[in-house]
Amino acid sequence: MQRSIYRRVIGLSIPALISNVLYTSHMIADTVMLGRYADPKVSLSALGLGSLLLWMTFPVFMGLGNGMVAIIARRWGERKRNEAGIVAGHGLRLLMLLSIPLSLVCILLGPSIVSLMGAKGAVLREATSYIRAVFIFYPFYVFILAYHSVQRASGDTKTPMIIDIATNGYNIAMNYLLIFGKLGLPELGVRGAGIATGTAYLLGAVLYAVLHLFKRLKLAPILKKGIKSGWDNWKKIFRVGIPAGLDMGMWTISSMLITPLILSFGAVGYSAYQIGFRVESVAYMPAIGIGVAATTLTGQSLGAKNRKMAKKSIAASTHLVLFFMSLVGLCFVIFPEQIASIFTNEKEVVRVAGMYLFITGFSEPFLGAFFTMIGGLRGAGYTKVPMFINMIFLIGVRLGLCYLLAVPLGLGMNGLWIGMLIETVLRTGVIYLAYRRGRWAEVEL
Repeated sequence: MQRSIYRRVIGLSIPALISNVLYTSHMIADTVMLGRYADPKVSLSALGLGSLLLWMTFPVFMGLGNGMVAIIARRWGERKRNEAGIVAGHGLRLLMLLSIPLSLVCILLGPSIVSLMGAKGAVLREATSYIRAVFIFYPFYVFILAYHSVQRASGDTKTPMIIDIATNGYNIAMNYLLIFGKLGLPELGVRGAGIATGTAYLLGAVLYAVLHLFKRLKLAPILKKGIKSGWDNWKKIFRVGIPAGLDMGMWTISSMLITPLILSFGAVGYSAYQIGFRVESVAYMPAIGIGVAATTLTGQSLGAKNRKMAKKSIAASTHLVLFFMSLVGLCFVIFPEQIASIFTNEKEVVRVAGMYLFITGFSEPFLGAFFTMIGGLRGAGYTKVPMFINMIFLIGVRLGLCYLLAVPLGLGMNGLWIGMLIETVLRTGVIYLAYRRGRWAEVEL
């Protein structure tokens, strides 16, 4: 395979990787700081449940953002730059119109939702304060997401990286100041983490608005076109984005459904899961970064009527991610408890989280391959089949295996982690068959 393809993948991947590492670093900072604040079991559980509600909303906008990327990348590949800007403007309007009512719903009903997931007492109280602090600023997050999608569709992953450096650096600093009450600021604990996250969204939105105003973006949304002219683009964004959003939403739904099972093993089990999940999210970063490159290059290649290049882009992305994710998985297998101990001093939590990392370490290469292949399919606008694959495996196979191994077969929490490993391997094999079939290259946008 041509080296130039690998260079293009790496060139787009590195800024996207840095962006994702920065985002994960603030999640890790939340966990580390709250793991050492007051009662870690309460703080970490509250953060986990509050974050879970936040992640429940992400698929809606990430899916629609994926629809924007697929369509804009096609127009860019066709060299229709003005039309790409018009699609971007219509997409931005759509996402902002949806973000405000969703924010209000989460502020009002969020506490009831986490209560249904099993939160009680102090955990429920702290999770509620986190949710309300974050969702006041949520429309600004959606604004950032829209602009990130537009830039990446045009092949610019550096500008989103710069925005993420600023916002996540701010977030980490404000976490420390507001959680522990430093430099004269009030000590707010979990609520402080929520305020830091929300105001970071505000900062990122302001930075993008300034770049747009001074014409420093590779592709800026064109906002002069009216809503009536945007119906066709909205239909296309929904057609691609809704299945992509439902696809991504399967992760959140699966996490919600498995949460009561994990909580049945007590606060130690759920705290360990939160640590393991956040550490594992670091391992996702190479895969997500390279997946961004696969999405952009596939869309642009198909726009240029070059199906062969689209296939090579997905293949090259998968080769690279297998290498990186194998290294990360090896670290999990060799140093599981040492990694877990970074987050808390609670020995039992470290032991359980260490076993999570050891077992899931074997799944990391498969997970990486899944992310890059599905990224390429989304870039082609081929989102319905991946949606059904995730629905069947994450909701049916994963939950079924986890319950079977943990309860009837008596493996406890280790059964949960083993079930996740087996399901990941099976799901990756099925998405590979969908890629090999080649129907994704025939989608018209």
